[in-house]
Amino acid sequence: LNYDAALAVIQKDAGILLASLSPEKVLAFLDVCPTEILKNRPLALLVLMRRMFTWHQIPKMLELKQLLTDTIAEDNTLSEDERKNLSGECDLIMSFLMYNDITGMSVLHRQASSKMTRPAISIRKTGSWTFGSPSVLMMFHRRSGTLDAELAAMNECMPHYYKITNGHGQGAERVMRAEAEFMQGNFVDAQIRLEDAYEHIAQNGQESIALCCDFLALRLSLCAKFSPRKTILQRREELLQKHNTAWLNIFDSICAYYYALIGQEILIPAVFREHRLGDVNFLAPGKPMMELIENQVYLEQKEYVKVIGRSESLLALCENMHYALVALHIRIQTAAAYEKLGKTREARELLKLSLEAAVQDDFLMPFVENYRYLSEAYASLLIGGKNEFLTRITEFGKRWEEQGRALCCEKKYPDVFQTLTRRELEITELMAQHLSNREIAAKLFLSEGTVKQYINQIYSKLQIAGDTRTKRKLLLEYLREEKYFLTF
Repeated sequence: LNYDAALAVIQKDAGILLASLSPEKVLAFLDVCPTEILKNRPLALLVLMRRMFTWHQIPKMLELKQLLTDTIAEDNTLSEDERKNLSGECDLIMSFLMYNDITGMSVLHRQASSKMTRPAISIRKTGSWTFGSPSVLMMFHRRSGTLDAELAAMNECMPHYYKITNGHGQGAERVMRAEAEFMQGNFVDAQIRLEDAYEHIAQNGQESIALCCDFLALRLSLCAKFSPRKTILQRREELLQKHNTAWLNIFDSICAYYYALIGQEILIPAVFREHRLGDVNFLAPGKPMMELIENQVYLEQKEYVKVIGRSESLLALCENMHYALVALHIRIQTAAAYEKLGKTREARELLKLSLEAAVQDDFLMPFVENYRYLSEAYASLLIGGKNEFLTRITEFGKRWEEQGRALCCEKKYPDVFQTLTRRELEITELMAQHLSNREIAAKLFLSEGTVKQYINQIYSKLQIAGDTRTKRKLLLEYLREEKYFLTF
């Protein structure tokens, strides 16, 4: 094995290849790669340090840091500028260890910024900024009652980070503020800030930030007279053209949460609907958000015992990673599960704890999004006492239900689709998700032959002719041309 050539590739593509490998393979490579060869490639060491963090291999990350520190001190061929650049980039990567402590990160970002005369080599501008999370706010809200300070720290911190990464993650602080407005029920302000975020990141390659915008846009569409810029189908088609599995995984998580909220289990992407998250290589910092979304899917599937059984370990994970907002969601989801099982005492106790935490930042939307499970519990808690925060939650929850009913009544299909039956529309939606006939049959508990018959009927009613590939392409074009939203 040519160790130096392998390290040269790692350095050149800034770890893109590493993302396709298992941690075990890379760790095995590092175990046998001679130390001197590693030290001859300090830029590759930086890339490897960053990858070790995303894999949660912190001891190995610190071991590589020591190798880099030794190289900077011992290698006489390095110029003073390059020593500073390597040291500064090392500070930048070490800041990830406190990735959701904005104040702590800011110290290291400023330190790195003062040393570096070039953008970081180990971070590509187009790479993921959110570690696979669809929400900036969920990652960076550490403690109840600290939202305003966190938003201010983000505004102060991020310019230093952008300077040394050539704008990586640009717009994150704008999305975080838009999400905060949404969480507080300030929908108009959330829309304004969301549009500002979309405009700010336009054409700058920050797809992971754009996906966070999409996550907020879909939730906003359920609360206000607001339409996302693109339909779910259009957005998926756009992402498919970019051939990035990580982005598609994030989009699947966004769709899973959205469809779980509106009670459309059949449209939830299979990896969530069938609970196959173990098959996907989600990065460690983004994993709690994936668990939260899977919990929402379990609620939609009436797997209430499963939600309760998972809660203790998930809350411990959130506490360990300082994810206060994720913990809030999980407690509310668990309360919903208890309520649906008739365990009202446990549900009320959890709700009281959740309300005490949420009121400090005025976070009402996690309660509203679960209103259909908890409306009776909210009404019960309001009896015999005045609670302004809970009153607002109840008012928003009722509007949430009304908005949902209104959306159900709106025409969501092109006029030409009015000839299709409900089953044919269902199959059309699954075809739009690029599912094969066999996959559609498995989802709907039909035979593959029956699905084929339905599809032929669909093509006949829509007067679509040609070979199989052409007909599917024409069907998708119908959907793209209309304001078709894969929802109800």
